[in-house]
Amino acid sequence: MFESSLRPNGQRRLTELGAADLLIGIPTYKNAATIGAVMDIAARGAQAHFPLLRTALAIVDGGSADETVSIATTRTLPPALRRIVTTYQGIPGKGSAVRAIFEIVRFIGARACIILEADLETLRPDWIQRLATPILERQADYVVPAYARPLVEGAVNDILAHPLTRVLYNVDVRQPMAGDFAVSGELAGILYDRDVWETDVARHGIDIWVTTIAINENFRMIQVPLSPKIENKREAAVAFDPGFVQSVGTLFRMLEIYRRRWHEPRPLRVVPVYGEPIVSPDQKLTGAITLEMLSDAFASGARRYRRLWRSVLAPGTLDAVMELVGKTRGVTSFSSELWARVVFDFAVVYNKGENDPDKVVAALLPLYYARIATLLRETGARLDAVEQAVQVQAQVFVQSKPYLVHRWETYVPWAVDGVR
Repeated sequence: MFESSLRPNGQRRLTELGAADLLIGIPTYKNAATIGAVMDIAARGAQAHFPLLRTALAIVDGGSADETVSIATTRTLPPALRRIVTTYQGIPGKGSAVRAIFEIVRFIGARACIILEADLETLRPDWIQRLATPILERQADYVVPAYARPLVEGAVNDILAHPLTRVLYNVDVRQPMAGDFAVSGELAGILYDRDVWETDVARHGIDIWVTTIAINENFRMIQVPLSPKIENKREAAVAFDPGFVQSVGTLFRMLEIYRRRWHEPRPLRVVPVYGEPIVSPDQKLTGAITLEMLSDAFASGARRYRRLWRSVLAPGTLDAVMELVGKTRGVTSFSSELWARVVFDFAVVYNKGENDPDKVVAALLPLYYARIATLLRETGARLDAVEQAVQVQAQVFVQSKPYLVHRWETYVPWAVDGVR
């Protein structure tokens, strides 16, 4: 592992940055279309809400071939707001950039650090105030947003991270895989020192890893309501998604790391909410991915991963999935109960099976698309209906926990029939 996550030029720039109270860090990679606006709004938020604090802006790039670094370097900012634009060294990915930001936090002695995604289209100045205030007031070590997102773009939180975090650790946090968050300077230093930066945490696993650490190691957490999040992404229902594999793989890997904790019975803990809600419950957010795209991805995934599904899914679960594959509208008939069993089967085999773990998560993707398609049909993407469906899904996971425990304790990779 590199002693520093910053390249030599970045290390030299640190000495010029000086001390700061608040650091706003933005990992970038080919974000020329949006980075300027994100910097402008972040700067306005800091100036409007924290005019007396020493604030710095850190743009940490992953080797963009477009104009991202040039725009970040030359963008006009308020004179009081200092900036550093640099690159990181290490495994390519958001996590490596975040680690470099944590290193900057430690060096300048910042009390609070906000991480913002560089492709945000709906960032508002009050995000800065809402994310930083609980930490600056010493009420929290980790602040995670609660915001609405288009169903498809936010589904990895809605139907995977949220219900699995709740059933495993008995903690209700709505966006455990949020891409935007805030940490105290102390927590940033602790996370920087962890020996995980040669794993998927260094790529797209960073968000769920930070949340899971905060939950299980008893750091003070707060949720803050933010306005809806929409990103500048041209999404497609692809057959293979490295970001999905890395983030969900990290989510699954944490089952093994904290296996003793999720086996222990404990009452549900709701992470406190700081601030008033923003989103109107009758709002509707739609994304770029359509039902037709999801249906095609499910059908092609079934052809590609059918054999692997047989080695992952319990016989009854496999039969239910294959029955949907054979139906014309099977992609929109994927029940919450079936989804819970599927996720539990994949989580167990990811940790205890003999298949390549990355291939196991990749094989989950078309089934994930099918569950999204069902929710789209059932909710019409209305926020109130989506939220109700997400909470029902989380409760189904809780009710199905005995199935997960049984699979975990009895799974035998080489068995042919019965519980594998």
